Amino acid sequence: MRAMDTAVAVLLMMSTVYISFNFWAMSNIAVSHLPEAPIVRTERPGSGPKPAPHQPEHGSENDGPVAQTSAKHYGEFHPTKWRPRLMAVVPINWPPKYSDRYEDHLKAILATWGSHVEVLRFVCSAKALKEHPPSSYDWLPPRMKSGELMLGVPMERDDTPKSRNIWEKMWRTWKLIGDEYLDKADFFAKVDVDAYYIAENFRVYASYLDPDEPWYMGHTLYQRWGVQNLVYNSGTLYVLSRETVRQFSIRLRDMKSVCHKCGGSQCLDRSGAGEDPQTGGCLRDLNIVPADTLDAKGRQRFLPFRPRDHLFDVDYHEDPSDWFWRYKGAIGKKQVKRNCCSPYPFSFHNYKTDPAIVYDKNALYELEYFFHSQPYESRIVGVDPPSKNTFQYDEAALDFEIDEVGESKKARDNEKRGIWGRANVDKLRKPGGTTPSNLG
Repeated sequence: MRAMDTAVAVLLMMSTVYISFNFWAMSNIAVSHLPEAPIVRTERPGSGPKPAPHQPEHGSENDGPVAQTSAKHYGEFHPTKWRPRLMAVVPINWPPKYSDRYEDHLKAILATWGSHVEVLRFVCSAKALKEHPPSSYDWLPPRMKSGELMLGVPMERDDTPKSRNIWEKMWRTWKLIGDEYLDKADFFAKVDVDAYYIAENFRVYASYLDPDEPWYMGHTLYQRWGVQNLVYNSGTLYVLSRETVRQFSIRLRDMKSVCHKCGGSQCLDRSGAGEDPQTGGCLRDLNIVPADTLDAKGRQRFLPFRPRDHLFDVDYHEDPSDWFWRYKGAIGKKQVKRNCCSPYPFSFHNYKTDPAIVYDKNALYELEYFFHSQPYESRIVGVDPPSKNTFQYDEAALDFEIDEVGESKKARDNEKRGIWGRANVDKLRKPGGTTPSNLG
């Protein structure tokens, strides 16, 4: 807390009040706990026999302090015992379209949050990467220009901003990571290029979790729950454990291709965007649903907007068509203004370089100062441990009935759960014959 108090004192002496200060100062504001009565914390499925602990290797692909303290498994999940290794993938369009904003932004990613993960990759089409090699773009940051940080995936569709084939790019990325990168990290984040990942806060949180159990973490959205039996995490930034990636990558081997507007909540290959609900649909097939990532006071830790947006502009309203607030009920009513966000958040979003909007090239550096200058050890006291339950919900806010396992009865009768189905448990068996615990 000493670093926090110092930062606040300095800013109070300055003539300009920064957005970052407004967010940082809110950590000192007393907030009440969420009301206990209407809020439901669902228990995770029984754990069953645990797989053998993974033994991460020492070392890192990034230079910096993280490389000297890579994770070691002691058999006890606690931040004082080990430091999980983190991998982040950032989907981008290729070939890149130059602008001074985009150049500044890519440099800022590498200089800020990108320096805090062990493995960082910018993802694009392998075909486009071959046809337009990074070395031909002098304005790219050196580690991107050399190809070191680039990851090409074998896409069958165009990789252009106009086509927006984000879903194909990401499912092929997760399949490739499952095939080739599982030994490189313990937790794997998908990060939008206009997002900011507070990796060290998340690292403390993740150190309480076994990466060889299925975890799916992010900002949870409920708006498709009633009609499609789908609760999923926002695609701005979400994190999967190693076990989730392993199961997910196997599930992706058997996807069937459908038309552009077909199967929006199912695990099917199609063109277009909508990557986040599609990911949720695939994980739902595996009985993996979003984890409860709220802090002890019910505040969000994965934030889909900028700090000032959450503090001043995003206010609760019961619009049944609103994608952000729908079905959040009593939980959402508490997450407004200065109660919106944990003082130890994991992500922000919407730092776009679009010429039509106001762009602040210093924004990521400000976030870096406030959220990554604090020593790792001092975060252990501030970051609330995970509840280890699935997502919270307010049952009184639902306009549909759910059964004992949380499925919408209205949607269940008519829903097509995907071509592959849940019956093929054998395909997900670990070497040695152990069935993943979440499949029962």
